[in-house]
Amino acid sequence: MEEHNLLIVSDLHLSEGWDPASGKFSRLEDFLFDDAFARFLRYHEGIKGQPRFGGRPWLLVINGDLFDFLQVVSLPDEGRLLRTVKGIEHRKELRINERDYGLGTTAEESEWKLKRIARGHQRFFAALGWFVAHGNHVAVIKGNHDVELHWPRVQERFIKEVGRAYIRERLMLDGGPPISPEELRARIHFYPWFYHEPERVYVEHGGQYEAANHFRDFLNPVLPDDPERIELPWGSLFVRYLFNKVEDVHPFADNIKPATRYLAWAFRKDPLQTIEVLVTRGWVFLRAFWNVARKTAVSALHGARKQGPQEQPGPVPLPPDVARQIAALAQQQVDASWQEWTGSAIRALLSLLMALIAATFLALAALSVTRNPWWMTAVYLIATVLAYFLRRGLKRSFAYLFESNYLLRVARGLEKTLKPDHAVRYIVMGHDHQAALERL
Repeated sequence: MEEHNLLIVSDLHLSEGWDPASGKFSRLEDFLFDDAFARFLRYHEGIKGQPRFGGRPWLLVINGDLFDFLQVVSLPDEGRLLRTVKGIEHRKELRINERDYGLGTTAEESEWKLKRIARGHQRFFAALGWFVAHGNHVAVIKGNHDVELHWPRVQERFIKEVGRAYIRERLMLDGGPPISPEELRARIHFYPWFYHEPERVYVEHGGQYEAANHFRDFLNPVLPDDPERIELPWGSLFVRYLFNKVEDVHPFADNIKPATRYLAWAFRKDPLQTIEVLVTRGWVFLRAFWNVARKTAVSALHGARKQGPQEQPGPVPLPPDVARQIAALAQQQVDASWQEWTGSAIRALLSLLMALIAATFLALAALSVTRNPWWMTAVYLIATVLAYFLRRGLKRSFAYLFESNYLLRVARGLEKTLKPDHAVRYIVMGHDHQAALERL
C-alpha cells in the first residue's frame, strides 16, 4: 500500500507580495492567492480520512517555480542589513546593475530575497507550516525561476520562515498543533532536479527542455569562473533586464499568453510607452546576453565543464545512467529547438509579406476605381482577399508544424527512458503554465 497521497502543484511564482509598510502589492507580483492556497491545503487535510485516501498523510510536491527570485527587485535597507548581505553600508556603493535591477544570485543575496518573499506572503508560509504540522510532507523541486534553491542556506531559510509564520499565526489564532524545527526539517524535502516514485509518478519542472531556460548543469548551476553565483540562462536575463520593466508598466503582461498577444495589445493600446521600454531596456538585455554567450564560449573552449550531469548532489532518486539519459533527452530537445525558432521567423516573415501583398492589391484596387475598367478593380479586390486568406492559412500551417506541445514530446521520451526498470503510471510536468491531461 502506498504510504502517502500525492498532491502536486507548480509555477506559483511568489515574489515580494504584500508590503505591510505601503499596504500594496508589488507590481511584479504574480501570486495573489495566499488565502485560497490556505483553503486548498485545509480542504485536502479535511478529506484525507475518506476511504479512498485511507487516512494517509499527503505529500505536497511543488514542481518548480514556487518562487520568482528574478522579480524581487527591492534592496536591503542601508546600514546593518545591507552590510550583512553585501558587505557595504550605503546603496550608492552597489553596482548600477544592482541598483536598477535588484540583487544578484549569491547565497547571501538569495537568502535575503527569500526573507523578502516570506514577509510579503506570511499567510502562504503559515499555511505550509499548518499543513506540515498535521503530519503531511512537502517536496520542493527547483525550477528556472527559483534555481537559487540550489543554495543550502536558502533551503534552510525557507524552513525557518515556514516555521516562524506558522508559530506567529498559531499564537494569534490560538489553534493548530505545535511543531518543532527538527520536525519541520524532517518533513520538508528538496529535490534538485526531479521527483520519482517507482511504479507511480515522475515529476519534473520542465524548464530544462526549453532553450531559453536551459541550464548547462542544472544540478550545479554556478558560473565556472565564479562558483558563488548562479549561471543564469538567457531567458532569465530577459526577465531580469527587460520583462520586469514591461510588467512595471503593465503588471498583467505575464498573464497574457502567448507573449506575442501581449505585444500586439501593447503596440495597439500604448505604442509610445511600449517602444520606450523595449528600446531603453532592450539594449541592456542584449548586452547581458552577449556577455553570457561570450563567457559560455570561452568556458567551452577551455573545457571548463563537461556536458551532462556531474556528481549528483542531493537526493536524485534514479540511477546515474538513467539520470544521464534524461539529461541527454533535455540536450536533444534544446539542440532541436533551432527548428522552432526558424519556424517562428519564417512564419513572421511570410505573414508580413502576405500583409504587404494584400495592402498593395488593396491600394491598386482603390486607384483603379477611377482609372481602370471595373473588372480590373474586381481582380485587385479578389487578389487582396486571396492574399489575406493565404496569410491566415500560412499562419495556421506553420503553427501546426512548429508550435506543437514540446512537453508532450518530452513526456513520451521520458516514458521510454524510464521503461522497463523504472516505469511509472504518471509523468507530471510544469513550466509552460498550460493545464493539459494526455494519454501517453
